[in-house]
Amino acid sequence: MGGLAINADACTLCMSCVSGCPEGVLIDNPDEPILSFIEKQCVQCGICVQTCPESALALQPRLQKVERRKQKVTLNQTQAFHCISCGKPFGTAKMVDLMLAKLGAHGAFAGAAMDRLKMCGDCRVVDMVKKEL
Repeated sequence: MGGLAINADACTLCMSCVSGCPEGVLIDNPDEPILSFIEKQCVQCGICVQTCPESALALQPRLQKVERRKQKVTLNQTQAFHCISCGKPFGTAKMVDLMLAKLGAHGAFAGAAMDRLKMCGDCRVVDMVKKEL
């Protein structure tokens, strides 16, 4: 049994850890970017730590009272980033900023193409098709 420490500054809420957790102790929220944790179910396997691309997680071996371990705890949350074309939320502002920083110098995203990174998948495809016509 144990907890999970998170470096909220490094975490982009990509939810890779949620997908990797075999016990379902990490929970995402389909409506907004929130990462939650239920300690009671955690077996301290470390898969979430290994899965995190930002190295933002660390195991915290400990023993707490049963009632405390049963509670769902919010580890990290942020505002959703909304598509600049349709307004649909599709990621977090931190994730989009990181993507812009990493891909901004690439020639494929020069000029107006950089705005495609700020669009949801549907609008991105529509924009590419419009540019080709």
